[in-house]
Amino acid sequence: MKNIRSIIRFTKRVRNRLSSYYNLLRLKMYGVEHGKHCVIHGKLYITLFPTAKVTIGNNLYFSSGWGVNALCANKRGMIYATEHASIEIGDHVGMSSTVLWAHNKIVIGDYVKIGGNCILIDTDAHNMDFSIRRGQHTDWGIAAPIVIEDDVFIGANCIILKGVTIGARSIIAAGSVVTKNIPADCIAGGNPAKIIRRISQQKP
Repeated sequence: MKNIRSIIRFTKRVRNRLSSYYNLLRLKMYGVEHGKHCVIHGKLYITLFPTAKVTIGNNLYFSSGWGVNALCANKRGMIYATEHASIEIGDHVGMSSTVLWAHNKIVIGDYVKIGGNCILIDTDAHNMDFSIRRGQHTDWGIAAPIVIEDDVFIGANCIILKGVTIGARSIIAAGSVVTKNIPADCIAGGNPAKIIRRISQQKP
């Protein structure tokens, strides 16, 4: 039994390593610029329109499905950017099965941690006017940039909506829907997310 478990663990490590090479190749095919030690385990969905731009800093870790993160089970993450949209990911960022949907711009700072199954979407996706939604063509609605500043921690199953800035070092509680700006050094949570308390700054 012990040998079987060892074989299974070894097989998973090999699978993850191969998937990371495959994902880096796909990023290159889409013209995504990335720094050193960009690791993506699992199968990541990537859809980039021809004029979209994605840049990734050093030391990214992104798990996507395959049970790599127990919180996400087999759910896969996605990087999706429409025409002229941009996604900027800083250094030392970690996320699991995250959906990044940019119609305008998403900026993620350094040392950001994003919990399992989160969605960052900078557009309403559909227009608020029902008469426009009746049309046969895609109606993106209003879009506004999302900015996640340095050292932010976003708990699992959160949704970050258009026009939101989350200040440096703030923490967003699991399951929150963030509709408005959250200042730096705060713990916020709920639907819609509100400030729960301030965080006293602690030097590492």
